[in-house]
Amino acid sequence: MRLAANISTMFGEWVLVDRFAAAAEAGFAAVEIQFPYEVAPERLEAARRAAGVEVVLFNLPAGDLAAGELGLACLPGRRDSFAEGVARALDYAEALGCRQANCLSGVCPPGLAPDEAWSALSANIAFAADELGERGVRLLVEPLNTVDQPRFVLNRLALADRLLDELAHPNLALQFDIYHAVVNGEEWHAALLSRLPLIGHIQFSDCPGRGEPGTGAIDFGTVFESLRALDYSGWIGCEYRPSGQTLDSLGWRSRFI
Repeated sequence: MRLAANISTMFGEWVLVDRFAAAAEAGFAAVEIQFPYEVAPERLEAARRAAGVEVVLFNLPAGDLAAGELGLACLPGRRDSFAEGVARALDYAEALGCRQANCLSGVCPPGLAPDEAWSALSANIAFAADELGERGVRLLVEPLNTVDQPRFVLNRLALADRLLDELAHPNLALQFDIYHAVVNGEEWHAALLSRLPLIGHIQFSDCPGRGEPGTGAIDFGTVFESLRALDYSGWIGCEYRPSGQTLDSLGWRSRFI
């Protein structure tokens, strides 16, 4: 089982460029980053190389997060911005040697018909999958949940299934977050097993609260036992928000793994 520290949610006690070394010193061989764009890719790559870790995932640019945007792919009027974001993500992927990038579908704004949002999403995802595929980077899509993000276009696994089925693109895969499945009331293990051939990346955090394993109601003894038994060789992202200092939050590894 290969665990990657999410250095956007973890190791917040350090500035971003120093989190690579902090993660390595804590025993992680790989990291994922939600949005790396605040730091030049060359500087991030120097920090990554010095720490000796792999970058396994980051998100495409997702618009104005402070204004409530959570992705541009579903917005018909933002296709040029979306394409610019794809190009920018490819610059980071090439610099960091990262072979997967996740696309957040976006929030359907009031007044936009759901079928229009879906049409824009489908076209943009197909475009991004083509563009990334030409550079050897796999595109992922991630369903969130209906509680935290009720207007998020992909807010259920069934909707991600629909998109993957409609596009049937060879360079498109699913990012499966156990937290979102649990919040949506899914039996996460059955949901994951039924989609395993489509999954490019797995993430977890406890629920409720998105803290480290053992801070919520999920039985992580069973989770990690199940993950070890899977025919899955990809990375598993620790996308949790530590309940205290990051280093103090890592006791779950000796407890559950």
